Amino acid sequence: MKTFVKKFLGFSVGPILGSLVSFITVPLTTFFISPSQMGKASMFTVIQGLVVSFIYLGIDQAYTREYHYEPDEKKLIQNAILVPMSFALIVSVLLIFFSKEFSVWMFESPRYSYVAYLFAVMCVGLVLERFILLLIRMRERSGEYSFFTVSLKVLILLTTVILIFTRKRDFLTIVYSTIIGQLLGDGVLFLRYRHYILPKFSEYDFSLIKRMCMFGFPLIISVSLTNLLNTMDRLFLRGFSTYSELGIYTAALKVAAIVQLVQSAFTTFWVPTAYRWNKEHRDMKVYVFVSQLVLFIFTLFFFGLLFTKKFIVLILSSRYSDAQFVIGLLALTPVLYTISETTTLGIVFSGKSYYNIWVSVIAFVPNIILNFLLIKPFGTVGAAISTATAYLLFFIGRTYFSKKCGFAIPSTNLTINCILLFIAGILSSLRNNYSYILVIVVFLICLISQRGFYYKLYDVIKHPDQWNLD
Repeated sequence: MKTFVKKFLGFSVGPILGSLVSFITVPLTTFFISPSQMGKASMFTVIQGLVVSFIYLGIDQAYTREYHYEPDEKKLIQNAILVPMSFALIVSVLLIFFSKEFSVWMFESPRYSYVAYLFAVMCVGLVLERFILLLIRMRERSGEYSFFTVSLKVLILLTTVILIFTRKRDFLTIVYSTIIGQLLGDGVLFLRYRHYILPKFSEYDFSLIKRMCMFGFPLIISVSLTNLLNTMDRLFLRGFSTYSELGIYTAALKVAAIVQLVQSAFTTFWVPTAYRWNKEHRDMKVYVFVSQLVLFIFTLFFFGLLFTKKFIVLILSSRYSDAQFVIGLLALTPVLYTISETTTLGIVFSGKSYYNIWVSVIAFVPNIILNFLLIKPFGTVGAAISTATAYLLFFIGRTYFSKKCGFAIPSTNLTINCILLFIAGILSSLRNNYSYILVIVVFLICLISQRGFYYKLYDVIKHPDQWNLD
């Protein structure tokens, strides 16, 4: 148990500090930049997320799967990065050729075509960053991972501060700071690990590349749909609402990212640990315990956010005060995603990645329908309800197909609690005096329904040698 906690805390430092640094930029940007300009800037973030969804071609997931079975890590990363980097270069060339069209699509003006040139370079940097950080993660070098994770966020923050006080305070301030800070951080990573990344043709093993592609390519559809799921709310808000509402919604997303402190910490630690446990044939009870532990921690964080949201939004400019009504629903995205990371392992371990396509479809289709129906009458609240509903279905789908792959983790109590969290999120979006009391009632029900976990936690602390959680 001590080793488990030590490794978790080690990997937690970077993501938590990195998320805190990102969170510092929230009041900075909302104070100086209007909601409408924030809405415009958010479209760049949306496009970045969509590009990332397919530029790795699923090979990043295949790389983590192969890591513990391929003895030569340099050979593995050389082969893993070849296809995504080639694709990134193709995307970059297309961005340069169609820079004006890119500018019109994002910012409704051809004046900003030079942003496409910067974004083209950023695509290459994103591939380098992804695989280098994966290498550090899979080595379980928590200190080094934390250092680079925080450094990337600090560079973006410093660039943001410099640009806010040296140029016009508009959406380009956020766009430039994101690109420049990211490229500076990626440059440092490349210099540190260039001996792993610089191509060496003798290292290429096309049978290994083919194996990774066979696992990764089916993930392209599911990952793309998942990233569309994360951005569809903002795309519909842009189409059916105003840039101002989109800006308020984006600010709420940044505040809700407080919960991502724990998500980032856990997922960074969990992926290499779960693969190692599977290779060592650990008992199912350790996976069940981790799943229940994650549910309990996120229950506390989620309701803590709901109870303090009125105070948290004080860090925003008064122009963004309506963000408090959607923070709870938006926080469900990292909550439900992280809980599903503990129940989806059957799909991961079996290699049946095509099930992820069905999971994504199950979540994506209702999301489109609900966005279409709810955004016009309810605005940002309608968008938040649509996204929260989709992620509840995402959790249920992942858990169901994982069981079909033989990973029979008990999920009834998990599902009930996830539904309760969803209900609490909807209650927190209501503008009346009774919603707060109802949220407290739901919180107490969640704590009572998880009472079985408390006895298990006591047993783990009392008899750690019987659990083998290292």
